[in-house]
Amino acid sequence: MPNGNDEAIKAVLDGKNKILLFRKLSEQKTEAAKLVFQTSHTFSYSRELNSIVTKDGRIVRPGELESEVSVEAIQSKRDPLASMLKEAVIKGEKLELWEVTVDEDLKDVDGKYPAVYAQGYLGEWEEEAGAEDEGTISTTFTVEMEPQFGYATLTEEQEEAVQYAFKDTVAGEEGGGVEG
Repeated sequence: MPNGNDEAIKAVLDGKNKILLFRKLSEQKTEAAKLVFQTSHTFSYSRELNSIVTKDGRIVRPGELESEVSVEAIQSKRDPLASMLKEAVIKGEKLELWEVTVDEDLKDVDGKYPAVYAQGYLGEWEEEAGAEDEGTISTTFTVEMEPQFGYATLTEEQEEAVQYAFKDTVAGEEGGGVEG
């Protein structure tokens, strides 16, 4: 028998459903964003808070917003995206980044997913090659100005790379699966 926490647990957002896509800003008219096969990432927002002590009490003056995305990813052989990102660090090229929440429950009526969009630069690039593990890369993307929130379209290829959706056994029918 289901308990009251079942609905709350189903409503929890899985971290695996948040993906990152990158593209060189200079290629936005010719290239689709590319998917990073990250093992984890962190999108952080911070703001320095300066305290001013007055006779009546403390006043807090907020500084400017700072945002960055730390990325850990698997390094695959002949990965064109990893090469592009590494080159962007070396040459100081401006990039676009999307954090897309690929969750069917959150998809809008136009088939778009909730997303955060940012422009900025990769400030570091690290390749780790352990004897018993996969080769990994880690990098930090520093956001210029403020990230923007909206909805993003994924290409069919991007959606297939993320995960296929449940399909019913009947031709032309979607869904029909049991929610788990």
